[in-house]
Amino acid sequence: MLMSEWAAHWQGFGVAVGLLLAFGGAWKFWLELRRHKKQKEQEEALKRTEFFLSQHRRLFDDSDLSWVLSHIDGDYSAFRDEKNWDKNRKFLTFIEEIEFLVRAEKIKSDAACYMFGHYADCARRGENFKFGIDMSRCHWAVFYEFCDRYDAYRTKYPNGPMGQVSL
Repeated sequence: MLMSEWAAHWQGFGVAVGLLLAFGGAWKFWLELRRHKKQKEQEEALKRTEFFLSQHRRLFDDSDLSWVLSHIDGDYSAFRDEKNWDKNRKFLTFIEEIEFLVRAEKIKSDAACYMFGHYADCARRGENFKFGIDMSRCHWAVFYEFCDRYDAYRTKYPNGPMGQVSL
């Protein structure tokens, strides 16, 4: 072969190697992009979980909310005492905050209903709990919307979520 023929072969070989390196680089870039995206999703899920658990912990760490929780299942007559009305309002406001977080997609609806729905439902139905508070929907619309969300959740999972709920 003449030197000019060798040049054409080397040029073709160079193009093939260049294309191979370009495809390899693009593949590596795509893999890194996927890894980075997955890592970011995991970090966001961890932040969501930490935030969600901090809200749940708030129920037990706050003395007023904890008091309401300890009495809400039985709808005890202690709710009728005027000194406890603000505690009840504080609880209603907490449930409304949870509903706003669900709407903002900071907490998943099913997880919020699983963790807080029963308490909200007890408050909605408790005659002693409602005593001294104007519980009309115009004043507590967001609270009632969370309760409606919980009713839909109970329809969806009549026997409990059985591992279906995720944060």
